[in-house]
Amino acid sequence: MARIVYALSGQGRGHASRVLAIAQALRERGHELRFCCGGTARTVLEACGETVWPVPPLRQVLHGNRMRLLATLQANLPVFRRLRQLLDELTERLAAFRPHLVITDFEALTPRAAARLGIPVLSFNHQQIVTETRYDLPPRYWKDALLAHLAIHLIAPRKPLHVLLTSFYFPPLRHPERTTLIPPVIRPEVQQLTPVDDGPVLVYFNQPEGIDHLPDMLARLPASFILYNVPPPAPIADYPNLTFKTPSIDGFLEDLARCQAVLCTAGFTLISEALYLGKPLLVVPNQGIFEQTLNALFLEREGLGSAVLDRELHAEDVQRFLATCPHYRERLRSYPLRCGNEKALHCIEGLLRRLEIGSYRGKPLRTIRENTVLSSY
Repeated sequence: MARIVYALSGQGRGHASRVLAIAQALRERGHELRFCCGGTARTVLEACGETVWPVPPLRQVLHGNRMRLLATLQANLPVFRRLRQLLDELTERLAAFRPHLVITDFEALTPRAAARLGIPVLSFNHQQIVTETRYDLPPRYWKDALLAHLAIHLIAPRKPLHVLLTSFYFPPLRHPERTTLIPPVIRPEVQQLTPVDDGPVLVYFNQPEGIDHLPDMLARLPASFILYNVPPPAPIADYPNLTFKTPSIDGFLEDLARCQAVLCTAGFTLISEALYLGKPLLVVPNQGIFEQTLNALFLEREGLGSAVLDRELHAEDVQRFLATCPHYRERLRSYPLRCGNEKALHCIEGLLRRLEIGSYRGKPLRTIRENTVLSSY
């Protein structure tokens, strides 16, 4: 048994979904876990009864399906101003818990506190697909890719024990000796679904501001849509083919299992779960978030769906996509997308064995340096 601290990005629900699936399986193997996060992820974990060490999340400010760089920097200034205090507090928590391993799903502060104490860190996420793999890009995305590299290097741990990437596409690794690439982690609730394709098109945008045109555009199309995270216009009776729903995990998964296709931003978790269930996708990446652009490019390269890049979504895009859905469904039947949960657990257990923790029987075989003086940092 090992003691593990699992830190995760606080923005959105995707990181929390992946972390809860892996954490449950680690506990079933006898490991003890603590969580570090803030924001939406903290809300999700605490709703599941978990105790969370609060960490202020680094936020991306979105409007009109575009990341606002200046507003994002301003929103994160309070975290930067308190950085030393936050690291001191985290270091004390880690020293008291004495973990054998820290796993970070794109959370910036906990790995740095772990480095102070000599605790090994596993970097386990999708975002580092941008920096840890090789791929060809159209020249117009080179600047976005460079900015993404800089941002990811600021957040990711500097000297991780290992990098574990989860993805629905598999470009060559830059450093295969220290990086593992596995299929997506799929939460058990999704694995248990029985997909059909007789429902409306599921629509999800990760932020509601700046997409007021969407209902009017979809209302003109000869199809039915269920919309999440999209503000309903008034009067609602003018939109008979649209159903507006508030966030609900169970309700969303039921609609995902029944829908004939998915229209969404290009976040990794929803794309992965939709593909796992055999759903064709039309994605509209958040402009300015290169990881989403890369997801969209590979979705099209693999023939699994369509993408609208660098512009607003139009009715003609949706019409063209719906007409092509039979082709995508046929492609999805032969696409070897698997569930990466067991591979992730195999990698984590292997790292614990490397650290000589596999035979843990009540006292740690690798401990934090005893003479660390927290006040000196």
